[in-house]
Amino acid sequence: MSQLKILFPEPVVVGLAGRQVQIKPVQLRDFERFGRAAAIVIAMGSSKTMEELYAYAVVNGQLRDILRTATNLSRWRIWRLPAAAAVSLMIEVIRVNAGFFEKALVEAEKALAGAKSPAA
Repeated sequence: MSQLKILFPEPVVVGLAGRQVQIKPVQLRDFERFGRAAAIVIAMGSSKTMEELYAYAVVNGQLRDILRTATNLSRWRIWRLPAAAAVSLMIEVIRVNAGFFEKALVEAEKALAGAKSPAA
C-alpha cells in the first residue's frame, strides 16, 4: 500500500500575445461540462473553419466553459481575445487536459498490474 501515489498534474504554461497563460487540469466539478464542450469542439474541428468553430463555441458557451475552467484568464481577458487566439487556446487546453487523462490512465494501469499477484 505504501507504493500508491496519486497523479496530480502540474499546470502547463503557454505564451499568448506576450502573456503567460496557465493551462490547469480540469477539476472534478467541471469535468462533465468540459467533456461536453471538448467533444463538440473536437467533432466540429475537422469539418468547420476556425471562424465557424469560434462562432459556435461563443454562442453555445463552450469557449467560456473551457477557457474559464482550465486557464488562469479572467472573463474580461477571454472576451477580448482575438478569435484565432481564442480557438487556438481552447484547442491547446483540450489537448493538454487529454494528455493529463492519458497519463492518469497509464499510471492506473501500471498500479493495477503491479497490484495483481500471480496465482500460486
